Amino acid sequence: MLRKLLKKGFALSVVLSILFLAACGSNSEKQESADGTVELSFWNSWSEDSPENDVMLARVEAFQKEHPEIKLKMESIPPDQYKTKLKTQAAGKQLPDMIQTWPGAELRPLVEGGVLMPIDDIVDHWKDTTIPADTLKDYAIDGKQYAIPGNKVFTSIIYYDKDLVASAGFNEFPTTYADFKSLITKLNAQDITPIALGNKAKWPLQSVYISTIADRVTGSDFLEKVFAGEKKFTDKEFVDALGVIAELTKLKAFNTDANTIDDNQASDYFLQGKAAMFVNGTWALSGLIGSAPEGKNIGVAKFPAIEGGQGEAAAISGVTGWGIALNSEVSDAEKEAATTFFKFLYEDETYKNLMSIGTLVPANVEVPEETSALFKETVELTNGGISPVYDAVLPAEITDIINNGLQAITIGESTPEKVAKEMQDAVE
Repeated sequence: MLRKLLKKGFALSVVLSILFLAACGSNSEKQESADGTVELSFWNSWSEDSPENDVMLARVEAFQKEHPEIKLKMESIPPDQYKTKLKTQAAGKQLPDMIQTWPGAELRPLVEGGVLMPIDDIVDHWKDTTIPADTLKDYAIDGKQYAIPGNKVFTSIIYYDKDLVASAGFNEFPTTYADFKSLITKLNAQDITPIALGNKAKWPLQSVYISTIADRVTGSDFLEKVFAGEKKFTDKEFVDALGVIAELTKLKAFNTDANTIDDNQASDYFLQGKAAMFVNGTWALSGLIGSAPEGKNIGVAKFPAIEGGQGEAAAISGVTGWGIALNSEVSDAEKEAATTFFKFLYEDETYKNLMSIGTLVPANVEVPEETSALFKETVELTNGGISPVYDAVLPAEITDIINNGLQAITIGESTPEKVAKEMQDAVE
């Protein structure tokens, strides 16, 4: 209901936003309205029905009611389209005033392209109080701050049906890769799909699976050494890591339509009891908590240790999540209005609301009492350390190669060796 009301309420502003952006080639041409009202255009990826998106949209609606002097022209773009549109529009310097972005490989090209404004003076409001400095630095490049984080993301959580896993003879989730493969074999023997996978968008096998699996095998400094010329993607340990996906495919770990459904559909498979496991990021947690059928006994686990691996078995791939940045061409009045919006959006209340529906946050905020047991278990699970997320570190060209390559491996059109070579060729 909330989303329907919000969509109706924002429908006109979204249309006006699109027309406005098309008509104005540069933010520098914009002026404050005669009545003192400031308009801010804002892009985000909060288009899908999800508890987290509902929390954020509710905060936006509350802001509009409390601050009629600031009009938000908001456009929510589907996640699978958002980053592509962002890159395309950034190239032509046709971005809105406020932009949802992500750290690392997503943020740097925007900064280097000169389309984002440093916001160090704004960020001081949260630094070392609500948000730890170590977390804020994920949005810092060359000593300047460019965004404020809204959530914290671990990309590789195994959500599992405790009853289905127990039916295969495992009262505890496997802690070794050998036992994990045994679980897959036994589930298949009972005609239970082991893992629900939605890889239509191609990134899940990379971001969700390989980010943690490769770390188990290669260690967390592997990517750094590759780009320093000390290691290569064609080295045996990385080829072996890609080989895990080939092996899981051979074991029939995934649903047969894995490459034609998305991760939301895979989540539905899991919740409907069509699969024993669903591997995804912590962004899926709130949806699972809110949509799980009564009596659904869900547990959380990390990918098991791989024998002979050089990585830390307790670590999970993760990164500071989305943040909101400012266009480098906003006026002083627009920056002041954006500062007001940021202070409202990133209040403790927002972070508490996010935690209450199962979203991990980067802030020093007390966990609400009503938070679910599954959320608390996930927080504990993620305390064992963090490893790099591949698409947050790799250049876009190499990310595309591994995304396409992993999908090709699952349908028998490529091999770990071939994908590794293509990645290394791109480095060289």
